[in-house]
Amino acid sequence: MDTNSRKRDLLRKYLNDDYSGEELEELLGYLKSKEDALYEEVTASLWQGISEEKKIEGKKADFLVEKAINAGNVRRKRRYLSVRWHQIAAAAVLALALGIGIRYLFSQREDRSPAVVHHLVKQYENDVKPGGTRAVLMAGQTQVVLNKRDTSFVLAGNTVNIQAGGVKVAGEKPVQYTLVTPKGGEYSLILEDGTKVWLNADSKLVYPSGFGGGARKVQLTGEAYFEVKTDAEHPFIVHTYRQDIRVLGTEFNVQAYPEENEIVTTLITGKVQVNSKGEKVQLKQGQQAISNKNGILRLQPKADIEQAIAWKEGYFRFDYTDIFEIMRQLSRWYDIKVSYEKGVKHREFLAFINRDNNISEVLGMLEATGAIRFEINGKKITVLNGVQ
Repeated sequence: MDTNSRKRDLLRKYLNDDYSGEELEELLGYLKSKEDALYEEVTASLWQGISEEKKIEGKKADFLVEKAINAGNVRRKRRYLSVRWHQIAAAAVLALALGIGIRYLFSQREDRSPAVVHHLVKQYENDVKPGGTRAVLMAGQTQVVLNKRDTSFVLAGNTVNIQAGGVKVAGEKPVQYTLVTPKGGEYSLILEDGTKVWLNADSKLVYPSGFGGGARKVQLTGEAYFEVKTDAEHPFIVHTYRQDIRVLGTEFNVQAYPEENEIVTTLITGKVQVNSKGEKVQLKQGQQAISNKNGILRLQPKADIEQAIAWKEGYFRFDYTDIFEIMRQLSRWYDIKVSYEKGVKHREFLAFINRDNNISEVLGMLEATGAIRFEINGKKITVLNGVQ
């Protein structure tokens, strides 16, 4: 029996309560190995071979998933609610089979079995590749397109050094720079004081070539992760359109996209003060400051740090995330236009997916839950309700 068939056979035995201790250990070994030898036809045959009415007991499902969590292949923040066996099977098989960076994938919907993955790959003929390292650096009316290639040039009287996909300005001429990442782009930079900044897709950072002797001020639209160089005499201030974040030396993430309902500042280490329309909140490590559209500020004392910075680590992390928010994230990273079928329902998903995947693979994973469907025409994606 080849390896693919063996994996399929072991999972089938597990779901049907027909396995030995050795076989269970072997199955868990595959979950820990992160191998990607299985292909979509294996998944398809699995769905065809197991009765849709068969359910997996909650304790048994938890056991398998917890083992994968402990191995580092699955992450979970909350207990799953009323999860049917095919959703557990979907997560286990997809993690084993497709090797596309998925750690877990569930939908709250329970009324149908997963879509067969092998035809999904064939369905998306006009695929869209993931975003990458690209940005535009501007000074006044002059701009330079940046990519990951090492280079050096002069812009507005200062020398700009590009190395390993990051940008640093070396010079003494006072200039205001703007670094813009387009949809489908991300970039990192080192400011004059040594502060490191990572920009997510569809973001803009306005900053000076040198900070001088006062406060270190930058302006952000979009999302960025900051690793601020400590300087007790010169606070670092990030201006967004609804929040001002004041720090001395710390690491934090700011999500400030105009199309989102909230601006979220997540503190990783250190302390920061967040101001929003006269309201102030002091953040400690692991907390968030959230401003709504009216500028009302609230404190989230226990933030989901992994979800907040997943983009910087190269992942999409959806933790009971609504499909509309998911598609906004995908539209920024893949530079796609999204429309919705009339009456598309709100569906929440749990998923941890590598951002290096093509759009077809990400949509295929979501569609495999049966809760949602997609039509793709080049860079135009239409979201449809799942098959009833």
